[in-house]
Amino acid sequence: MRFISMSTLSAITIWAVVVIAAALGEAFWLARPPVSPGEDLQAIEAHLVQTLSQERDRSFGSAALILIKAGDIVATHQFGVANASTEAPVQLAQTRYQLASVSKLVTAWGVMKLVEDGRLKLDDPIAPYLKRWRFPESEYSGRVTVRHLLSHTGGLDDLLGYQGFPINEEVQTLEASLTLAQDVASGKPRGVRVVREPGQTWLYSGGGYTVLQLLIEEVTQRSFADYMADSVLQPLGMSNSTFDWHTLVDTNQAEEVATSFDANLKATPPRHYTATAAASLYATPRDMAQFVQAYTRQNPVLSAATLREMMAPQPGARQDWGLGHTLYVPNRANGYVVGHDGGNLPALGHTVRINPETGNGIVLMISGNLHLAGALGDDWVYWETGQLTANARLRILGSRLKPAIAGIGLGIILIALWRRYNFAAK
Repeated sequence: MRFISMSTLSAITIWAVVVIAAALGEAFWLARPPVSPGEDLQAIEAHLVQTLSQERDRSFGSAALILIKAGDIVATHQFGVANASTEAPVQLAQTRYQLASVSKLVTAWGVMKLVEDGRLKLDDPIAPYLKRWRFPESEYSGRVTVRHLLSHTGGLDDLLGYQGFPINEEVQTLEASLTLAQDVASGKPRGVRVVREPGQTWLYSGGGYTVLQLLIEEVTQRSFADYMADSVLQPLGMSNSTFDWHTLVDTNQAEEVATSFDANLKATPPRHYTATAAASLYATPRDMAQFVQAYTRQNPVLSAATLREMMAPQPGARQDWGLGHTLYVPNRANGYVVGHDGGNLPALGHTVRINPETGNGIVLMISGNLHLAGALGDDWVYWETGQLTANARLRILGSRLKPAIAGIGLGIILIALWRRYNFAAK
């Protein structure tokens, strides 16, 4: 049996290191989206519209795009069919998308309204407020605060995404869902528990926002949907948005919810949710644009000081999470480009992003594709700031892995052939 010589092994190792270093270097330092930072708005608009137009027939069923500049809506585009049965087109002020985890961004406003009104305190334990359900007893369960839940640092391990229930089935109660959620998007049914010291580490938790939903109901003694409608949605002018599926049914507006297309562009029946705070705001693109505008205009819900606190890095949350907000990249005003992405099965994917420094923003809602909105949102961030988000870098790196592996394999073959030729020549 002939073994690989040390010199051959060394050559292969060096070649592999060179290829991997080249892939990492390109992904993290050289590769850039096909837009240039600082270009006029028409440049990023053309890129987004061209990409969405090209992808329309092969990778999503419907989409809505709104661009905001200096606080004003300056571009609107809609693509595809909002309702697969009637073939009605997307209407920006009427078509409602189920916003998946973008719902958390709006929920955070509702929570912080209670904080601003003095009905909650960010850093007080929430356990005394909870009467209908409590965390399973642990050494940490009494230490979780509102701040921890908003910033995903509560020490929870649920990792819950929710897929909801068919509309012909009853949803779980909040208490039952928190104890053992039956509509998990992946993995086995599980509950919400505190397994580590709160405030120390970040771990995304849909269950934490379901706890916040319960907290709002406990504090206000109202349904979560009613409180959010009266305290956040209506004051911000989001009159065509709701957290309550049954409101849409009772008012004959359910058909205005955008069809959920799967990744094969097949229409799937709508679903309704227990965990609405985490996963199920139904909102129009126009309403979400108004929501973006509220960040840089005086609004009747939250003060500028509260918004600044929500958009600041939180203890234990690394430098990329605030209170209910993803902090995508720093801006030039000692702040961040902020917002939230969302994706729900079968294939809903959305992004809402705002740069408070400039008043610029993007709203992009897509049915039929889980990932395109996030990728195009990253392109918008690069155009806006000249910086790549962490997800953009990882996406670029992932696209380089196959060529890198192929390059390493080809190098091994060439090195082996070269060694064999030299050996035969001797």
